[in-house]
Amino acid sequence: MRLATAIPVLVSILPLGGCLSFGPSPSSTAISSGAVALGGGLVGQTAFAEQMPDAARTKAIEAEFQALQFSPAGEAVRWSDEGYSGEVVPTQVYRVGSQDCRAYSHVLLAGPRPVKTTGVACKTETGLWKPVA
Repeated sequence: MRLATAIPVLVSILPLGGCLSFGPSPSSTAISSGAVALGGGLVGQTAFAEQMPDAARTKAIEAEFQALQFSPAGEAVRWSDEGYSGEVVPTQVYRVGSQDCRAYSHVLLAGPRPVKTTGVACKTETGLWKPVA
């Protein structure tokens, strides 16, 4: 009989489980350490970089990190924020010495014409992507 009374209590508490939080919640403009390693990324090489709001620039750099770290070759990672948008497309991973590297492109839509930048990043010993070209 104890089990019969415990089940309704558990069922009533389960929906509240998602409301619990432990520690501070990350802000919407927080940038991952992986994206920080990219510095300004490819988006930082464009003329629009200084005009972009911080949140848009952060989303663009995060998209670069996501593409390098997780996307299959040729699969675009799209982002948009505050009237800016773009897509990052990585190539196949290849090895240079003991490092994994991959080329990638970033098409930024921030005006009348798209701006495309390309570059190469390699994984460091700590596992973070760092631009090399």
